[in-house]
Amino acid sequence: MRVDLIKIKEDNDYLLECKNYFHENGYLISNIKNISLINEINENIQNHLNSKRDIKTNPKIFHYNESPRIVEMWKEIKSVKNLAIHQDIIYLLLSLYAKKPIPFSTINFLKGTEQPLHSDYFHFATKPDGYLAGVWVALEDIHEDSGPLTIVPGSNNLPYVWLDTLGLEIPKNKNDIKNNYTKYEEYIKKIMIDKKLTVLTPKLKKGEFLIWSANILHGAGEIKNKNSTRFSQVTHYHFEGCEKYFNPLFTRLDQNKYGERDLNAIRIPYG
Repeated sequence: MRVDLIKIKEDNDYLLECKNYFHENGYLISNIKNISLINEINENIQNHLNSKRDIKTNPKIFHYNESPRIVEMWKEIKSVKNLAIHQDIIYLLLSLYAKKPIPFSTINFLKGTEQPLHSDYFHFATKPDGYLAGVWVALEDIHEDSGPLTIVPGSNNLPYVWLDTLGLEIPKNKNDIKNNYTKYEEYIKKIMIDKKLTVLTPKLKKGEFLIWSANILHGAGEIKNKNSTRFSQVTHYHFEGCEKYFNPLFTRLDQNKYGERDLNAIRIPYG
């Protein structure tokens, strides 16, 4: 569902329709209508790469091809931060969750990730459950051959998956993390087959963004044209007022052991 941000601010019935769709299907699409900011991000990212300065990337165990996932670039590039706290995105998140969003992580992509289906809630969780959202912004028109974003509508309503669910122990090293995550991915593949779930590939244009809810399954298709780019930015958001913010990869609920995060240390400040 594509959301009209002006209408959502003026029409309570339309807002309720959008909220119902989001909770049933796990995603909404809208447009920040700020192409100058998008262009600025693309230029700033390229300048940063050309400067040969170090970039922070995700651990290699979460990479599925050679293209880097550039993380926390909001600390280096103001335009990246400005997109993460963009007023239209924040307003829509606030409307959907009725709590103030807390941006805490950015990832900038140059190409598709080719990552299998997964839920971000296996990485970022809250107590009470469900206070996580991701916002994926197209920084260019996304071509179908570029390994586009894929989602599984309605999968947000599947049960949460924990280490407990998989019968796995809290990892002690990178090999343990990789082995646990591989078993998680295999579990998700089985769920897709058993539940006969359907993958959707939204056609996203430059400046459009997709909000996904905590537990929705998403990934990226195969890069069929190896020369294609897929400039995009993801920001993850928790919400104020939760008792805990934790990493399920280092959590056993049945043992009351939490890999807690200090959200104050990693949140992206407004302004």
